[in-house]
Amino acid sequence: MTIYMGQNAIKAFSAQAAGQPYSLTVLNENAKWQQFALFQTIPQVIGPSVDPLSLAWMVGGAAAGSPDQPSTSSFNWTIDYSLTVGYIQQLGSAGSPRSFQTASSVGVMIDTQNTVPVTYQGPFPYGAPGFPDGPSDGVKGLIVAKADGTIPTVPVQTSKSVYVNVGIAMARKPTIAVQLEPNLVYQFTPKPRYYILAGSFVEGQVIDTATSSSAYEVSFSGVTDVSVRFTQQNQFMPA
Repeated sequence: MTIYMGQNAIKAFSAQAAGQPYSLTVLNENAKWQQFALFQTIPQVIGPSVDPLSLAWMVGGAAAGSPDQPSTSSFNWTIDYSLTVGYIQQLGSAGSPRSFQTASSVGVMIDTQNTVPVTYQGPFPYGAPGFPDGPSDGVKGLIVAKADGTIPTVPVQTSKSVYVNVGIAMARKPTIAVQLEPNLVYQFTPKPRYYILAGSFVEGQVIDTATSSSAYEVSFSGVTDVSVRFTQQNQFMPA
């Protein structure tokens, strides 16, 4: 996923069809039970904000298998989008990894109903970020979040070891999150590329750079249904 601004945003989204169903099947040939996490490209950012984080978008498991009798794990979704706001804790642990906790979400379109204001109600960190109004029309090809002055500042967020974030969800599950700051406009252009990992994950978990380096890209070039194998050598391969 890439975050652009201006006319680049419109061009980048031209190949995506809203509402299109997709599916991924993982054939587990490994002799051990496996857990898989599907996530989307770590976005690039053009604009006044820190780098967004990719999140473990969907998580699934597969029983032990073999090359002759693989078990399966299936992921299914449609390309539909929401804006989400929520929290990511500053520090995580093995038992409680850093993950995005949704506080509020609102469905958006791409060409219409795609601009939403974001506010914070109550004292931080015991209040909540949210959307005071529904989406309105904006620039085609963009999803826009407009933060107002009630959003806690970065020093205030840091002092409580928790960060307020805004991002995009697909199929009602968050895919990316970027720290939310007061009085900034966040412009997203979804153009997802999909990656899968084997390991231990929870949905919404932050995918760090070291972990993502071992991910396998799942290509949907010209198709909407893809199968991959997870081998006895602990590698993903085309099916």
